[in-house]
Amino acid sequence: MGKEQINVEKLKLEKKAKKLEAKKLNHEKQQNQAPPPKPFLRSFHAIPNCTPNDAALGTFTVMSFNILGQCLVKRQWFPDSGDMLKWKIRRNMISAEIEMYKPDIMCLQEVDHYEDFYLPLLEKLGYKAEYTKHAKKLHGLLIAYNPKVFKMSQYATVDYDMDSTCPPTWITTNVGQVMALKHVDHPEFGLVVGNTHLYWRPVANYERLRQIVIFINSIMKMKKSLNEMEPDTKYIPMPIGDLNTTPRDPAYPVITLPELPQEEAKKLEDSRENCGSQVNGNGDKEPAEQEDGSEKMEIGKTMPTAELISILRKESPALWKSVYSCHASIDPETSNPIYGEPKYTNYTHIFKGTLDYIMTQQGEEKVRALELLTLPPDEAVQPSLPNRNFGSDHMCLMTKFEFTA
Repeated sequence: MGKEQINVEKLKLEKKAKKLEAKKLNHEKQQNQAPPPKPFLRSFHAIPNCTPNDAALGTFTVMSFNILGQCLVKRQWFPDSGDMLKWKIRRNMISAEIEMYKPDIMCLQEVDHYEDFYLPLLEKLGYKAEYTKHAKKLHGLLIAYNPKVFKMSQYATVDYDMDSTCPPTWITTNVGQVMALKHVDHPEFGLVVGNTHLYWRPVANYERLRQIVIFINSIMKMKKSLNEMEPDTKYIPMPIGDLNTTPRDPAYPVITLPELPQEEAKKLEDSRENCGSQVNGNGDKEPAEQEDGSEKMEIGKTMPTAELISILRKESPALWKSVYSCHASIDPETSNPIYGEPKYTNYTHIFKGTLDYIMTQQGEEKVRALELLTLPPDEAVQPSLPNRNFGSDHMCLMTKFEFTA
């Protein structure tokens, strides 16, 4: 055997040994790695003092979920999240959470990657969906429904900047969706579902109220139109979404209480007359959901708060109730004792509080909430979201309803 042949054989052996060593190291690395993250399984609990109705025609489930648009992810806003901010990891967490609960109707906010990810996912899971976004935004809204349970009878979108109900104080590029859904097996029953994500800026209380009024009025106008066109179907209105409004903010009592406390009315009027700026008191930009290009309007033709509220009352005389306002009676540890709402639906490094809602009209007898998906224990969300238990910075809300017609 020549010298060259010996060198070739030696090189082959060395190469083989390196491959085996690399394979061994890779195997050890995989064994030492933490298992892939998966969503925390939360519990459904019956709402106290709410016994099922023997005359009910059936039940259905509704979810609201701000899934955190990947276009909004910036590490300085989520310093605790590490690799959980990566799209390949988060998309698996979000899709697994949706598949885990599989609601009959879901309203999603901050949806990007619609065409390349969420549309194929929803089709695979058997949903039909409608998606919309403002032309200047990279993320939008989505309503999906199970076509074996509901069929769509009408659909519309809402552009708050362009709506003529009353002049805006900010140009915000926020939008809404309104969808009428008729029950497949019981066509005498239907829902008018609204899905929205309202303007985020803390100083913009008046603008948020304006958007809530437009949103609810859009739902009620579709309901009224359908009642005239389809008198044999009873449509129930249901506003859903990320209202960017805590129970302490003045817009919450506007829609839930018969009289607005004077202090809250003053906050709204102050917000109308001095709607704030994009710079805080330290001269620094406030953290935003994105560099959204929002623009403050000149005050002059805006509508006084009392007049705006009267428009809401005219279109929607009945007050509204957050389905989750009974959360404190189920789990006081994770609830706000004053309002009954969860302590948080959004849990980030810079903000922890309730912003998301599923609502029905107070006194509504055709639809009753039976069960809620309760919040997880605090340790499951700490130090902040997203984490290895949750792929978004928001909790999904989900309710089981029974219905009659």
